[in-house]
Amino acid sequence: MSDRRWQYKVETVKTSIWNNKPDNVDGVIQDRLTRLGVEGWELVSVVPYGHLNRLYLKR
Repeated sequence: MSDRRWQYKVETVKTSIWNNKPDNVDGVIQDRLTRLGVEGWELVSVVPYGHLNRLYLKR
């Protein structure tokens, strides 16, 4: 049996359509996910929360 243990992380991304154009929001989320991926994080789920998205990650 492996000794590997998962780490979990929750990131919150603002997605208000009043403050950002949709293309800009996509770019911001993509940049954040790319940076997290370089750190070894894998996106598991996205949950909408009002004008926010909660990103659940593990590594």
